[in-house]
Amino acid sequence: MKFFRYAVGEILLVVIGILIALQINNWNEERIEKNEIRQYALNLADAIDRDMEMLLPVEIQIRASIRESEEMAGYLRGRSLEDISNAELFFMSTIVGYRPYGWNRAALEQIKASGGLRKMKNQRLVQLISDYDALTLHLDQDYQEDQEAAQAIADLSHELLNLNYPPQGLREQLEWEDGLTMEDIEWRFSDFRETELFKKLAALGWPLLSQDLSEFRRLANLSRDYAEGTWPRPDIELPRLREFADEIQDLIKEEYR
Repeated sequence: MKFFRYAVGEILLVVIGILIALQINNWNEERIEKNEIRQYALNLADAIDRDMEMLLPVEIQIRASIRESEEMAGYLRGRSLEDISNAELFFMSTIVGYRPYGWNRAALEQIKASGGLRKMKNQRLVQLISDYDALTLHLDQDYQEDQEAAQAIADLSHELLNLNYPPQGLREQLEWEDGLTMEDIEWRFSDFRETELFKKLAALGWPLLSQDLSEFRRLANLSRDYAEGTWPRPDIELPRLREFADEIQDLIKEEYR
């Protein structure tokens, strides 16, 4: 009987030891998992910061592109061929289209691939991350559609306009750098006729490549359609993305910093 009680006691000690070891192992795994999720979240926060920095010059290009399309459509509306200047249209056809977004997706893809979203306890944060991901993918799709429309304008412009002006001074006057503001862009559209470069090109008196007025009407329509189709990017979609980004950053700071 004494031996039996001793054996039972030994078994209980072993069982208790195993349970303690399992609990410690669970604690360690939970701690490792929490640290991993925390690191994923911090990496995502840094990536979103870089996304927001990338977004500003792209947005300026989008707004400039819309502004130029509106300017071209307005210029061509109701004009006869005699009133259309090759040099003026040349200055209005330099920035239709914008560069692609450069999302920093590595951190987001890492969270998705590792199942980190399922392990996050804050469901509002999970939903926002999913919304942010979906909207960036949607914007990439919008970009493809916008570029197809911009390319149609560029292709038609090449058929209607003589764009082969001497390169001296064109790069400095017409290149769209990242540092441009909307004020710079507005100035270029409103005052380009006062620049020495425009006066020089206008003085060359180059004729249009086409005398088909209907094609210039088509160019006006393409430009108008581009502006109407693209305006939601800077006025609706990008502000919404920034709202997602701000709330994600706030929740990550609250949960993981």
